[in-house]
Amino acid sequence: MKQLYTVGFSLIIFGISTLAYSQQLPENILKNGDFDLQLDKWHHWTHESASAVFLTEGRKAEPVVGDNAAYISITKEGNAVGNIQFYQQPFTLKKNTTYTYSVWAKAENPRKTTMRIMHQGAPWTVYSSLVMNVTEIWSEFILTFTMPVDDVNSRAGIIMGTDKTDVWLDHIRLYEGEHVQDVEGVEPHAVQPDAKLATTWSSLKRKY
Repeated sequence: MKQLYTVGFSLIIFGISTLAYSQQLPENILKNGDFDLQLDKWHHWTHESASAVFLTEGRKAEPVVGDNAAYISITKEGNAVGNIQFYQQPFTLKKNTTYTYSVWAKAENPRKTTMRIMHQGAPWTVYSSLVMNVTEIWSEFILTFTMPVDDVNSRAGIIMGTDKTDVWLDHIRLYEGEHVQDVEGVEPHAVQPDAKLATTWSSLKRKY
């Protein structure tokens, strides 16, 4: 399976964030990735050892794009990272095709969560995953991978058990090809690569 190289950005946006359409954007396989329709098309699950409330939050969350962000309020962390899940399925992914899965995330305090692409159903094959080092500042986490098989029942999700820290998610995309930056105001800066993580991240600051 193809592994993503590590690249980084620093990003400052003044005013309300907007999308940049200087090039043709790839079609997002996921529906309602900016949560304009609240949590429509998204699913969630918690194990009996965990407890979480899945909501959307508006201006208070300072969404990356649009008017809402997903907000996961966690009151009991569970015994395993997979005990709290937020995901969308089913959709089709094609063998030998490269895809990019990107998630903007922040948390009440620094914590780890995991983003993953997998088969929905037995044997629950995980095709690609990434541990996200989420902080209090909006950051973009990007996973680029090549599908090893055709799968008409794929799932894209974020799992966040074993930590009681609240999480916000926004502008979630899954599309064919390499990463395409679509938020205005990005100025690339070199960062120290982490060989253990296949990720790209961007810090987002706002001024009102």
